[in-house]
Amino acid sequence: MENASKALIMAGSVLIALMIIGALLLMFNNLSSYQNTNNDNEMQAQIIEFNNQYETYNRDDVRGSDLYSLLNKVIDYNRRKSEVATGNDEGQQLRFQAMSIVFEFNNKENLKKLTYDNENRIFESKSYELNQKTVNSIEKEITNKVSKIEDNHGKSGLTNLTTGIEKLFDKKDKFDQDTATKLWNSNSKVQVKNYSEIENYKEDIYIYYEYLQFKRAHFKCIDTGYGKTGRIISMIFEFTGDIE
Repeated sequence: MENASKALIMAGSVLIALMIIGALLLMFNNLSSYQNTNNDNEMQAQIIEFNNQYETYNRDDVRGSDLYSLLNKVIDYNRRKSEVATGNDEGQQLRFQAMSIVFEFNNKENLKKLTYDNENRIFESKSYELNQKTVNSIEKEITNKVSKIEDNHGKSGLTNLTTGIEKLFDKKDKFDQDTATKLWNSNSKVQVKNYSEIENYKEDIYIYYEYLQFKRAHFKCIDTGYGKTGRIISMIFEFTGDIE
């Protein structure tokens, strides 16, 4: 009888131990599942937050100035946080897919709308793509040319000179030449003594005119691509032909 009692006690102890182990395993599994759910929710929230930065450009009335900001944003993202980042711990660890931005003018007539004299000096191709291989292309095509001109003449004055471009060049009348010289010296850091010197800077003003026209141009987003994780990885824009 005593042995039977001991056997029951031992069996009960084993059963209780098994129940405790089972409960611990269940709790551990629930905690793991909860943690995984939290991680998934956090990752999904990060994807939504990331996409929201770019979804704002997914519309039919994107100005060139907005597109220019987007291009610089993507350049920075590809350099610092994407899988193509070089010499950067953050990018190498995150390994996000690099983004690409395409903007299209479709034909030469649309390109000429950006110019003052029908000669393109910045935008000479009907289509431009910023991707992991052409991360410097936009800087080369736009920023480098424009920044140099802004440094030479002064950014605020250049806008005034470009707005009054029809008063600056190819003037034969003495009054018109004097007016052009005054306009120039009032707005450029490069001062001239006579009208003929202004002609030396015609290219600068024509380039800046094209740049400002691009910023005023209207584009529409015609496609948005998403990667395996749901993050936006590509956007394509098309020039509507409108500049205002």
